[in-house]
Amino acid sequence: MIKRDQIIDFINKILSYEKDKDPYGPNSLQVIGKEDVKKVVLGVSANLDLFKKAAQWDADIIIVHHGLFWNKDERIINRLMKARLKVLFDSDITLLGYHFFLDNHLSLGNNAQIIKLLGAKKGEEFGTLDKLSWGYEATFLKQITIDELIKRCKKLCGPNVKVFKYGPKFIKKFAVVSGGGGSNLLEAIDKNLDAYITGDARESTEAQAKEAGIHHIFFGHYNSEKFGVFALREVLKKKFPSLEIKFIDIPNPL
Repeated sequence: MIKRDQIIDFINKILSYEKDKDPYGPNSLQVIGKEDVKKVVLGVSANLDLFKKAAQWDADIIIVHHGLFWNKDERIINRLMKARLKVLFDSDITLLGYHFFLDNHLSLGNNAQIIKLLGAKKGEEFGTLDKLSWGYEATFLKQITIDELIKRCKKLCGPNVKVFKYGPKFIKKFAVVSGGGGSNLLEAIDKNLDAYITGDARESTEAQAKEAGIHHIFFGHYNSEKFGVFALREVLKKKFPSLEIKFIDIPNPL
């Protein structure tokens, strides 16, 4: 077995974790569990279904992108939080959450991974929110058609990928901000990009895309944020080959 703190220290190091850097809430250790670790579960979001399935598998650690605790939440253990914590406490499971650090990371983050899997080259940071950059610009070394880009996006995330198709026929430069990056469409417009990829859209998005002549592609918030935990899973397998590691999908239509 591997020691819990050894795993936490390793992840904190490779993700360049810094305490209090994420304005939305705490990252890294959120609930402490048993010291010895044999089984690790990865998921996108902390919720009761994920915790129950992890407990049924006898997991020792759960690692997620969206953790349990957020700065905007009241400091009350309500019935939802109580039920979630009970599963973790009863099974002595450690919970780790990495929000900003699984979006922005240079290679393992959601955005870097999406760009890589689409066959493009990652460029400058993009997607400023709360004085942090969450995503990246990207370039195809050889431009592709918008239809080919949509095809590649659907290969990554399935047929439910949605598109406001108002930009040029050929795509050279684009940007990616996973999750709730709908507001950064205006930044993509200001930078004269051909397309913008994110997790969700806003009521104003289609009109903005149409008027600016840019493609807006959105995967769904949940689906756009699987890639960081997938990449982290592979790194953990290499570093700790004796661990049993699995991703548990809790499908989310949004």
